Amino acid sequence: MKKSDFRNFVEEQINIAAGRIIDKGTSSDGIALGRLNVFLALRRALDSKATPEDIGILGAFNDACQKLAVLDPNETIFSGLEA
Repeated sequence: MKKSDFRNFVEEQINIAAGRIIDKGTSSDGIALGRLNVFLALRRALDSKATPEDIGILGAFNDACQKLAVLDPNETIFSGLEA
């Protein structure tokens, strides 16, 4: 997948999560906020602006994917992205 296509997907997910906070009220705020935090971390990483917290979150997710064999040990969550 092209990096630009993935970034567009991330941006769409950010907008969806933000919309859910606005539209659904407090009943799903926590879920939407959790999704928003992950997708914001992904966007910052894609833009080379990741914070230390972003690096920790994405690193933990990457490690979990490797342990579950979703990713090979030498792959990262960004390995499949093309320029």
